[in-house]
Amino acid sequence: MRKTFAPLDDMLIERLFQPVSDLISSRFGLTRGAVACFCLDIASLAWIMSRISGLSDAVAAWDSGTAFLDLLLLMLGLIALISLRSLFHRTRGKQGNPLRRAMQPHRAIVLVMLAARLTQLQAPGLGDAADIAMLVFAASALYLGACTERPPVRRTSADLLPAN
Repeated sequence: MRKTFAPLDDMLIERLFQPVSDLISSRFGLTRGAVACFCLDIASLAWIMSRISGLSDAVAAWDSGTAFLDLLLLMLGLIALISLRSLFHRTRGKQGNPLRRAMQPHRAIVLVMLAARLTQLQAPGLGDAADIAMLVFAASALYLGACTERPPVRRTSADLLPAN
C-alpha cells in the first residue's frame, strides 16, 4: 500500500501543504508545528461537537451503557489528538522532518476515513458536519506536520553593518 499511496502523499505535501505552510510562515511568522497544533485544536473542538449529541441523548434517556461508551469514545479521540499535538511539539529533525515518512500510514488512514465519511453523507446534520470537519482538520494537521521548516536565516557580519 505504501508504494501506491506514496506518490499521492508526496504530491499533496509538495504541491498543496508545503506552499500553504510557507505562506503562513512568511505572513504570520508561525512555525509548521504551531499551525499543525492549531489544526489539531480545531479538530478537537469538532470531535467534541460531533460526539456531544449522542452523549447528551444517552444521558437524557438514562442509558448508562451507551453514555459510558459515548464518553469513552469521546475521551479516546481527544487523547489521540492531544498525543499527536504533543508529538508535533517534540519533533525537531536535524536531517529533515522525521514525521514525513513515519506518519504516512496515519495520513493514508485519515484520508480513507474522510473519503468513506463523505460517501456515507446523505442528509448532513451538525454532528455529521462536525465529524467531517474533524477529519479535514486532522488530515491538514498531519500534512502540515509533515512539511519541512524553512531553514533559518543565516546572518553574517556584513548583514550587521549599516548600509551606506
